[in-house]
Amino acid sequence: MKPSAARRGQICAGLICLLVSGCLFKPTTVKTRSFVLAPLSTSSGAPASKDPRSIGVGLVKLPPYLLRTSIAVRKDTHELEYLEASLWADRLDGALQRSLAANLSVLVPTDRIRLSTWSNADVELAVFVSVEQFDVDAQGRGTLIAWWRITTPSGDRTLKNGLAHLQRPGPSPYTHPEAIATTLSELTAELSETLAAAIQESVRPEARAK
Repeated sequence: MKPSAARRGQICAGLICLLVSGCLFKPTTVKTRSFVLAPLSTSSGAPASKDPRSIGVGLVKLPPYLLRTSIAVRKDTHELEYLEASLWADRLDGALQRSLAANLSVLVPTDRIRLSTWSNADVELAVFVSVEQFDVDAQGRGTLIAWWRITTPSGDRTLKNGLAHLQRPGPSPYTHPEAIATTLSELTAELSETLAAAIQESVRPEARAK
C-alpha cells in the first residue's frame, strides 16, 4: 500500500528537520593536538656560578618541509607524510631557536642570551644553526642533521663549526604522536650539548676574564 499524501508530507518534513538540525549527514570532526619542544630543566645539576659571557643565538634555518604547522613523519627516504591532527603549537624555526637558547643557558651556563639580532657590543659569541633534517620516521626513530657555527659577534670569523648527525629511537608516531615532540626535544638537547662544548672551547681562559 502506498503511503498517503499526508504521510509522505510527514516523512519529508521529518527529513528536513534532521537536515536542519544537523542530525543527518553530520560531518565528523578530527580532534587536533598541539605540541611544543621542551627545553632542559633548570634543575639538571648545572653549576651555580654563571658564565659572564653573552651569547647570541641566531634564527635557526629550516628546510621548507618543516615550516608547515602539521608535524612531518618520514615514510621513507623520498616520501613525507603530515599528521593533520598533530600540530606544532609554534612555528618550528622559532621554537627550535628558543629551545637551543634555553638549553645553552643551562649548559654553559649563562643568563645572558640574545636572540636573532644584536650589536657587536651585546655579545661575545654568536651561534648559528642550519638544519637539513629534523623529523621522525614511521618507526619512531628521530633524526637531526644540522650544520652549526660558533662565530665572533659580527659573524665574520668562525671560531668553531661542525656537522651534527644525531639519531634517537622512539615509539611509533601514529600510536603515540606526543612522543614525536619528546624525541625531537631530546635531539635538540644533544645538539645543545655539542654547542655548549664548542662555546667552552672557542674562547681561551684569559679571554674569558675580559
